[in-house]
Amino acid sequence: MKYLSFIFILLFPLLIFGQYLETVIPVGSYPNAFGYNSSNNKVYCANMGDNTVTVINALSNLVIATIRVGAEPCALIYNSTNNKIYCANQKSNDVSIIDGANNEVINTITVGARPSALVYNSVNNKIYCANANSNNVSVIDGVSNNVIATVNVGLYPKTLLYNPTNNKIYCANMDGENISVIDGLTNSVITTIPVGRTPVSMCYNSTNNKIYCASWSNGRIHIINGATDQLIDSIIYGNSGPQSLIYHNYYNRIYYTNFTGDNIKVIDGNSDTIIGTLQFPVGTRPYAIASPYYYIYCANIGNNTVTIILPPGYILATINMIYPITFIGGPYSYRWVYVANLWSSTVSVIKEIYPSIEDDSFIPLLQKEKLLIFPNPAKEYFTIRFPQATDRSILRMYDITGKLIKVQKFKGAKVQEQRVMLKGISPGIYFLSYGSIYKKIIIVDK
Repeated sequence: MKYLSFIFILLFPLLIFGQYLETVIPVGSYPNAFGYNSSNNKVYCANMGDNTVTVINALSNLVIATIRVGAEPCALIYNSTNNKIYCANQKSNDVSIIDGANNEVINTITVGARPSALVYNSVNNKIYCANANSNNVSVIDGVSNNVIATVNVGLYPKTLLYNPTNNKIYCANMDGENISVIDGLTNSVITTIPVGRTPVSMCYNSTNNKIYCASWSNGRIHIINGATDQLIDSIIYGNSGPQSLIYHNYYNRIYYTNFTGDNIKVIDGNSDTIIGTLQFPVGTRPYAIASPYYYIYCANIGNNTVTIILPPGYILATINMIYPITFIGGPYSYRWVYVANLWSSTVSVIKEIYPSIEDDSFIPLLQKEKLLIFPNPAKEYFTIRFPQATDRSILRMYDITGKLIKVQKFKGAKVQEQRVMLKGISPGIYFLSYGSIYKKIIIVDK
């Protein structure tokens, strides 16, 4: 496929918008997985080294309980229907069920050998547990909390993904070089999709109903049609290295970490082509990637840092950690992002801070003058002057949380200047994007 690269990266100081690092919370030994209870605002952290789950009050960021579970807890999932947390324990081959109200283990369910991943089926209230060493998936009923089915899949299943559009569960089998597709109604495999060697992670594109799968050993991202479960394409970049990926719905883009290349690749969700590379000035061996709210967070285990990225691809800051391994978001109103530090028995809390009216330093200096916006501040309208005459231009307008507010398409013969009306848009701070160019605008009372 044609390779297009238009993203360039600038590194900014840690304190661009204020102090990102909110606090550091002591937890158990070798924290490695998270779950978030949205009903009670609690963050659960699985500690593989001492067989516990730490419960954090996500409003105060204080530890409120430590729960003893099975041996080597490695995955957590929250069931919003019954306010229960399910914890997969890979060494004891079971799943601990934690009551979200009183923070106690109320049941332990035996599953297959080395349970390694969990996913929740919100349509049928079921929990699926991938058992790596027994090559099957245990299906747990969310009402009775018993195993109601065991589904045979491929070799060494390690990653699960739920597709709410079609009520299907996708199970990536690392040694089988394929993905088993499980029907959420019948709990049976309906097809098997061949992919590349060592499929290690997946993400779901809710805009186009597509599944993206990263195959570590052959450097490919496989794209699956969620309606037909057919492999529709494979993106090739390098010989190995894609580790984890996420879908960012604001731009309909997929970001994946290239572990061996020390960068992040960006895929356009419409064309399914690589359109850019985020090359880190700092940060090596990018491992985990997440976007709980709007910013993108990348854990670099090579030099113990977390890189904070403003979509579509500007590096805001890099924060020192101690072997950061995974992320989760807490209450939306607080914009706290929790980072598990595997080697330090701690959880770092990052605050996602948005710019003030006075602060536009996150906008690359080389781009500030390419879009001319006037008047700014604006009331009923503003005029935009493009860098050069164009036959077709698309302008997008976002609020400070990253929500898309307005899309304006300009068509005409060599358009270079256009007026944009602001009817229905509230006063506040907004950001305009034209391709990879950004500009801030302030809307005031009319």
